[in-house]
Amino acid sequence: MWYVVMAGKGREKIAIEKCRNALSTDAAVNIFAPTYQYLKRYSGKWNLEEDWLFPGYVFIESNLPNELEKQLKRIPTTVVPVRIGGGFNPIYEEERAILKMLIDENNCIRMSCGIIVDNRLIVEKGPLNNCQTYITRIDRHKRIAELGIELWKEPRRIKAGLEVRAKLTASEYDAGRIA
Repeated sequence: MWYVVMAGKGREKIAIEKCRNALSTDAAVNIFAPTYQYLKRYSGKWNLEEDWLFPGYVFIESNLPNELEKQLKRIPTTVVPVRIGGGFNPIYEEERAILKMLIDENNCIRMSCGIIVDNRLIVEKGPLNNCQTYITRIDRHKRIAELGIELWKEPRRIKAGLEVRAKLTASEYDAGRIA
């Protein structure tokens, strides 16, 4: 199960390191803060960048929630357990499944690439390939897609890198005209 702790924006790396040092491997199987890749233009060229998917938050995978919560009390200045519904509860399994579908083994949503055909996105490669129904907005200029997902049954917006190579009509797509 995945539990979420608040570390504070800009303190994610420090919190991950302190949690790895303070928590036993029994209580915390994996400690991570998911990231996403995107392209940013500077110095005249596009560069691959990475940013936090949930700024200020760290995820902890644990099968012993009571032990985890007890051990987290040893580092109160580093992280604070996120309490939803009156307790330190994990994110729902279906929400975890969506995040696992998006992130790779390094807990990162890699860049995706696609085309738009008659105002319908076709993702050709990348983790957004199976998650097109979650995309709520595309910013072609910034090469970013916004996704609407849920955490604890509450709507959240996350970003993911998406390069749209072309915008075509169906006849242009059928004729194989991709820029």
